[in-house]
Amino acid sequence: MKTLRVLHECSRQTLFSSISRALASAATTTQLHKLHSLIITLGLHHSVIFSAKLIAKYAHFRDPTSSFSVFRLASPSNNVYLWNSIIRALTHNGLFSEALSLYSETQRIRLQPDTYTFPSVINACAGLLDFEMAKSIHDRVLDMGFGSDLYIGNALIDMYCRFNDLDKARKVFEEMPLRDVVSWNSLISGYNANGYWNEALEIYYRFRNLGVVPDSYTMSSVLRACGGLGSVEEGDIIHGLIEKIGIKKDVIVNNGLLSMYCKFNGLIDGRRIFDKMVLRDAVSWNTMICGYSQVGLYEESIKLFMEMVNQFKPDLLTITSILQACGHLGDLEFGKYVHDYMITSGYECDTTASNILINMYAKCGNLLASQEVFSGMKCKDSVSWNSMINVYIQNGSFDEAMKLFKMMKTDVKPDSVTYVMLLSMSTQLGDLHLGKELHCDLAKMGFNSNIVVSNTLVDMYAKCGEMGDSLKVFENMKARDIITWNTIIASCVHSEDCNLGLRMISRMRTEGVTPDMATMLSILPVCSLLAAKRQGKEIHGCIFKLGLESDVPVGNVLIEMYSKCGSLRNSFQVFKLMKTKDVVTWTALISACGMYGEGKKAVRAFGEMEAAGIVPDHVAFVAIIFACSHSGLVEEGLNYFHRMKKDYKIEPRIEHYACVVDLLSRSALLDKAEDFILSMPLKPDSSIWGALLSACRMSGDTEIAERVSERIIELNPDDTGYYVLVSNIYAALGKWDQVRSIRKSIKARGLKKDPGCSWMEIQNKVYVFGTGTKFFEQFEEVNKLLGMLAGLMAKEGYIANLQFVLHDIDEDEKRDILCGHSERLAIAFGLLNTKPGTPLQVMKNLRVCEDCHTVTKYISKIVQRELLVRDANRFHVFKDGACSCGDYW
Repeated sequence: MKTLRVLHECSRQTLFSSISRALASAATTTQLHKLHSLIITLGLHHSVIFSAKLIAKYAHFRDPTSSFSVFRLASPSNNVYLWNSIIRALTHNGLFSEALSLYSETQRIRLQPDTYTFPSVINACAGLLDFEMAKSIHDRVLDMGFGSDLYIGNALIDMYCRFNDLDKARKVFEEMPLRDVVSWNSLISGYNANGYWNEALEIYYRFRNLGVVPDSYTMSSVLRACGGLGSVEEGDIIHGLIEKIGIKKDVIVNNGLLSMYCKFNGLIDGRRIFDKMVLRDAVSWNTMICGYSQVGLYEESIKLFMEMVNQFKPDLLTITSILQACGHLGDLEFGKYVHDYMITSGYECDTTASNILINMYAKCGNLLASQEVFSGMKCKDSVSWNSMINVYIQNGSFDEAMKLFKMMKTDVKPDSVTYVMLLSMSTQLGDLHLGKELHCDLAKMGFNSNIVVSNTLVDMYAKCGEMGDSLKVFENMKARDIITWNTIIASCVHSEDCNLGLRMISRMRTEGVTPDMATMLSILPVCSLLAAKRQGKEIHGCIFKLGLESDVPVGNVLIEMYSKCGSLRNSFQVFKLMKTKDVVTWTALISACGMYGEGKKAVRAFGEMEAAGIVPDHVAFVAIIFACSHSGLVEEGLNYFHRMKKDYKIEPRIEHYACVVDLLSRSALLDKAEDFILSMPLKPDSSIWGALLSACRMSGDTEIAERVSERIIELNPDDTGYYVLVSNIYAALGKWDQVRSIRKSIKARGLKKDPGCSWMEIQNKVYVFGTGTKFFEQFEEVNKLLGMLAGLMAKEGYIANLQFVLHDIDEDEKRDILCGHSERLAIAFGLLNTKPGTPLQVMKNLRVCEDCHTVTKYISKIVQRELLVRDANRFHVFKDGACSCGDYW
């Protein structure tokens, strides 16, 4: 009997062992169901051990309902092991509320939990982000003396990290008497998840100093921290350690390396790792595909996607990344292919994916397809509406954008992005009424404090001509960022209040805001407009302090600023110091040479640009033909005009034709200029005829001048300057009736002629002189000096050219008016207030008249001074009775 009992026990143990092994190795739910049936048949379903194993196995196969059925059938109410199994199973399947309910039930039946109960319960609290429950669980853990348990400690660290309470997570960690690699990984991962990259690396280095061997999860987290910090050197060290400890084949580690190198823009290193990976998952492909997209290598991104489709089914993240790449490339055909692939492969197009599709089709120019995607969306969020409104705005369908905005209000609440887009639209349209309506809506909805909205309002009011309202919004802002300051400075430039722009940059720096590249690009044109060389040099110094001198756009604007401030030499110095030059750089230099009448230098620079492999664009050709025009280089200028189309396939625009007309006209080839205009494939506009008319006035060719004047009046231009030019022609011809008629027409149309003025800077102060002005400091001295100079010029042979006085008055009055031209007042004032022999610089808002040009040549010879005069067209350097323009101005 004893032998039989022993044999029975042995066979029972063998059976139990066999069933346990079979449960552990069950690979499908079918196998599990068969084993479950066998257990019931053998009457073992009340066994706590087998019930717990079944609960765990069903949970593994994502069947928590079966797990719960096993638990309810087998549960002796006082067995904590079984309760732990079901709580763990529910937590594993994301049923956190149910898991916590069962934990609460154990408390009601007074079942004492053990150390295995709490890790799952703590994970459930983390999953629900239930801070109150978590706090009570933690207190219970401490009350029961389980605070030193390793697994509970690890779960608590993870939970507090998910609550973003890193101080508590760190406290739990530091108080643990025993830690394993999971403890360290949990804290490192928590710091990473919340963007505390330095703290993550600090914990990692503590971990390494203790001699603990990191695993793949450690290295993956540390690589993420290196990527977040942009620490290339640290990343390379970690990569070396990965090779050393032999985990380089782990897919998690390799994905971490891919992500890190993509954040470093190290796509070559990333691709090398990717190509060597034996095993890749969706994360591997996504990381590389998105990495290529993020640095603008959209073709590479698409090529890799096509490889992925042949080997691995992409997920929605990959698909949307590729759709964005198609949008950037404007590749409608491939974008449509990806969309069709989504539909045929059964992807559920969620709201985010649909929004990306709307934008993709819009960027590819298919407005209809964008509308179809939008209309077919079951659920639209504010991004959906904003995307579609933006599509209409980008396509110039402003009425449709406003209609959609009104529809949006009935579905979802417009957000700040909506209003920023619509404000930008009103700015684009110059629609102040719409802008004010939107501003009222913003005030009602409480968006006034939004800094992006306020910045857009500042810009809108300035560009709609309401600088006062723009400043009011600016002053009422409680917080300002660098964009705010850049916007208000740009607004000052737009409204031509340059002095205010300079005061704003001074105030910006006083308030402790550091200017950036955008600030410099906004303020340097102010210096150009004012010809404020001193301020320009100060800003140049600021650029050096900020380390922005290597930025190509900044260098380009500096070249222009110095050239417009009368220092071509400084423009060349900036150009020479620039390590990288683009077509804008070369064009700025060529244009500067043209302004100073240095046509041969401009031609040489154009040749050097071509030799450097820089392809000229249409602006570069405008600059070089302009430079030839102002230096009398007719053959060279015509050659460039023909080369545009022949060598570079650039179709000439109206501005190129205007430059050629100017080129011919300045060289007194008026008949050729007129023939050229009549042979143009484009309809000549006011600028074309104006260039010829201006030359007619200088040459005195009245026949062509009258024909051209009639052409300009027929075109009915909005620019007052052309009417004034025609009026001046008739005045020079003595046709005062026509002069009065044109002036009457100017007044009737509400047009205004800019009054002539000149200005100059002496000892950091700017002095402005208007034509005929008598109320300025030292007027008597200036008038006396001009009288004395007139006498000396008469001895040299000067005779006043009275045709440049455009009023029907007697000759003595005409001479007085010529003496009152603004540049003469400025020159005389400068001579009185600067040291003899020093150069004098004068700026003028209109073109210098021929008589003033002649007078300035005489003055430069008499006083032996170099006189630099910038008019509306170019620079004139007067020295020893001659002008640098060679009379081609």
